[in-house]
Amino acid sequence: MAILSNKNLFKEFDYIIDVRTPREYDYSHIPNSINLPVFSNEEHARIGTIYKQESPLKASILGASIACKNISALLDSISENEMLQAILNHKNKSIVYCARGGKRSEAMKTILGHIGFRVSKLENGYKAYRNEVLNYFNTPLKHRFISLCGPTGCGKSEIIEILEDSSIHLEKLARHYGSSFGGMATYYMGKQPSQKMFENILYEDIQNKQNQPILFIEAESRKLGNLIIPNSLFSGYHNGINILIQAPIEQRIGRIVKLYKNIPEADFFWAMEKIKPYIQKNIFAIIGKLWENQELEKIAEILIEKYYDKVYKIGKYSHIISNTNSVDTAKELLEFKEFYKDSFNPL
Repeated sequence: MAILSNKNLFKEFDYIIDVRTPREYDYSHIPNSINLPVFSNEEHARIGTIYKQESPLKASILGASIACKNISALLDSISENEMLQAILNHKNKSIVYCARGGKRSEAMKTILGHIGFRVSKLENGYKAYRNEVLNYFNTPLKHRFISLCGPTGCGKSEIIEILEDSSIHLEKLARHYGSSFGGMATYYMGKQPSQKMFENILYEDIQNKQNQPILFIEAESRKLGNLIIPNSLFSGYHNGINILIQAPIEQRIGRIVKLYKNIPEADFFWAMEKIKPYIQKNIFAIIGKLWENQELEKIAEILIEKYYDKVYKIGKYSHIISNTNSVDTAKELLEFKEFYKDSFNPL
């Protein structure tokens, strides 16, 4: 049985197999795991109802019967399923998990193991993984942070993207741009993950950068849409070195226009309704007319002056960098990190 206290556990395996229901998997799972459910959503619910309303024994008998049937169907489909052929290969090592390391993962492990596949089971299942994630974020992080702050459209996200090997891209992980129009990220990245899934992928991203003791990050507020930044991470980057990123107004307008140009009209005005209390009524009407003519540059310019730069207050910062080219700015930040690395508090 595989125990999660081994920090490099998953690196030992070629595949991570989640045998929970599709509904459980879709809500949250171990990143990079593959869903091979032992029960469908309906079957799982039915077994649970019988367990509560009739008897645990009857539920166990039904569960065993359905599990055998479904695993049998899975094995029968290997010859026509390239993904299964890759996963269920004698050369590969896999680890399976269910909710708590119980009967579902045991059934899959037992059958695959008897066939000859190299399969381990995660002790205590997904619950053990979630406890690991929660424990990690409930303690001060060992990483130190260089936080990028600055007005909307200054290119912070671009820079973070360029520095991907040494940065945490919160907006990308949360699928939210962090402003009143932040929900428009849905059109480019899909809907926001659940809070649990967000924590999982955030945890994995940080774990994959253990060789980078200092990470770049955008100085986001505590909430990104429906998601909450874990306290230890939020405290970590707000207590780091803060750098103000500035950019010419023309470039800021250009970046904001990129955000607006593919937004359906109904969603644009839904976002505008959210900021209505913060702008004058005549400005709201002017923007409505400009939208009709798709004068997006003018809309962006007005919102920068009348909304973004008035409402979004920039916190304290110790350094300023002018960003006219994000690639060059990223290089400058890497040089900054190297020069100032000894000024960080010891880990």
